[in-house]
Amino acid sequence: MDRNVHEAFVITSLLYKKKRGHSMSLKMSNLLDVEKYLLLEMVYFHLPPEYKNRITRKTPMKLDEYIDLMDQCGYSVFPGFISRSQNGRKVARLRQAHFRRIYASSENLADVVITGYMNDNYGQFGNTADKNKTSFVALAFEDSENNAAVSFSGCEQMYPSSIILDWAGCLIASLGVVTTHHHKAMAFYDRQMEGILGERNILGHSKGGNLATYVYINRLEENTNAYCVNAQPYCWYTMTETQKEALKTDRFEYIVHANDPTRKASYVSYISRTAPLNRYAAQRILNIHGFEEVNFDEFGNLEGTRVIRETTSQLRSRIFKDYTAEKRLTHDECMANFQEKLKEITSLPRLFSTTLDEMLMVTEAQAAIIWLKDKDDKGEYIYPLIIKSPGAEDLYQLKLRAGYGIAAQCVFDGLPLFIRDSKQYQLHFNGVDRAMGITITSEIAVPLGIDETEVFGALELVNKKSGLFTLEDFALVNEMTLAMLDVFKKSGESLDSYRDFSLLQIRKSGKRVFAIEKNGYKEKSFGTQNEKNAFLKKITGLNLEPNERLIFNRKTFTSSKQEQLKRLRKQEYAIIFEKPHLRYSKTRVNTVLIALLLHFRENRVNLNEVAKMMGLQDKLKTRITDLTDAEYIRLEYGMARIRQPKLMIVNTPPKGLSPAACKVLCNRLKKDCRKKTATVIVLESD
Repeated sequence: MDRNVHEAFVITSLLYKKKRGHSMSLKMSNLLDVEKYLLLEMVYFHLPPEYKNRITRKTPMKLDEYIDLMDQCGYSVFPGFISRSQNGRKVARLRQAHFRRIYASSENLADVVITGYMNDNYGQFGNTADKNKTSFVALAFEDSENNAAVSFSGCEQMYPSSIILDWAGCLIASLGVVTTHHHKAMAFYDRQMEGILGERNILGHSKGGNLATYVYINRLEENTNAYCVNAQPYCWYTMTETQKEALKTDRFEYIVHANDPTRKASYVSYISRTAPLNRYAAQRILNIHGFEEVNFDEFGNLEGTRVIRETTSQLRSRIFKDYTAEKRLTHDECMANFQEKLKEITSLPRLFSTTLDEMLMVTEAQAAIIWLKDKDDKGEYIYPLIIKSPGAEDLYQLKLRAGYGIAAQCVFDGLPLFIRDSKQYQLHFNGVDRAMGITITSEIAVPLGIDETEVFGALELVNKKSGLFTLEDFALVNEMTLAMLDVFKKSGESLDSYRDFSLLQIRKSGKRVFAIEKNGYKEKSFGTQNEKNAFLKKITGLNLEPNERLIFNRKTFTSSKQEQLKRLRKQEYAIIFEKPHLRYSKTRVNTVLIALLLHFRENRVNLNEVAKMMGLQDKLKTRITDLTDAEYIRLEYGMARIRQPKLMIVNTPPKGLSPAACKVLCNRLKKDCRKKTATVIVLESD
């Protein structure tokens, strides 16, 4: 990093450091998404019987104390017989470890205490005196600045009674009936908010999101905000026009996970953000609907999210008389709203995330990226710091140098760029298109800097959903960027330059023991075959120890995530010479290739095309053992490439294979890495 940028950004830690004098807070504008998800999920952990009646506003419990009890709690995400099983307890302990990591790195949660706990269930976990239970569960939180929050549980599954009560309540609530759950949620909120002078925040997941919505729209005159995830929608017909309008303001966030069906239970035109799932997640409803399978960026914000806030169907908006969906703000109104949001922001992660979200909303862009400048032995480059795009995970670790795309040109020239139609612009970078999974049609890039001479990065918008960007969009983005930079410069905070370009890394007890950069080529030698095999199992996640983590493309895997690791290996890995005995097999080439295409359901190319790409079109009926070494190398290389892996591993070659043929293979792989089409690890053993 050059001297000017180094002076602008003091390297401190992985996260932004809090400016001296900024206090921790439960304010929605301060809390990161990962912290809100923690407060949402905690309510599913039912306190042990000996603790269930201890929490009051006079005798609160610290947040970390509650987390320490989680391995003793009832876990209501699963039906009781599963949550009490060995596997259920293991999941609970893993979530506890996850919560501890979030709490340890949080700047907002350290002074938060739990001031209220209500569990209206039958059985040992319930703590209410009512004879007839409703299965309502809630937690209340408060910070040292007199801000407070309540969190409502979704459907409880600890006992058959809770399942019946909750699902029956959900059914009639979807019809617009105000249930006992709604009354209890309102009473719990009112009781816990007595004497609160700061923000009053309401969180809810699933059915709890329905309850949070109900409380929010009925307490609009108070300083309330709401944050709902995969919430059961509140019945649109029963709301007043004022309440409908309130659901589309910045005070109300309605987050949905991709493919989650809950939003379809009623008319919902107020979705604020959509979060893509971890690509290796099991596509089961429990995974989609729950908390574990979405991704957070390095700063705790939901990754790949984008603002929608309006119905996509104008016909539906007319049927449901939702005319707020048709409103458009003027330039001045957009800036006024943005300036108001900036006043509430005290952390840089929230500043950058909010700025990108707001720009996505007002310009209708498909993606927004903040790039930072850095330097290595090859010269200066830019890399993405925060990405708001469904394809975010494939963009991280990119290094763009001068001449590669308008963001790089914007940074290195220090000038804003407006590309209305990318087809008419010469400077283009296909790697960004591929990584985002879209064809770039229109772009805006604005430089980021302390002043005009010290540019440290760029803010880029890609593709307008309704056509091409306009000059009005360009002017608004410029003005919003300047407003953001003004807040940044006044904050006095320092930014850690996140420069980990690893595609794969292994960490043990928090320390990195192996890593390879994206598009890197690395050879690794071992004294024995056993050492090599152990390492191969390690980097493929087959023998991770409890204190080890495999991080692939910024996704973290532990030994407990074998199902996800299996998908990871299938989708992203290819091992050349995985089966050494194949070299001397009497199986014909066409048989092996057909099996490969069927296994990976590869229907984009046919057998003859595959063979032609390998230069083996005349060898389809030849037995593999009869191929020359050069032909066999082409077969192994082609079988790996057809899988389009992110990581290629070259195992030790079969005995008898000529060193010259292996050298040709390695040279070809090095060339692929230089072209940024492969990442390669070559394993050698004596």
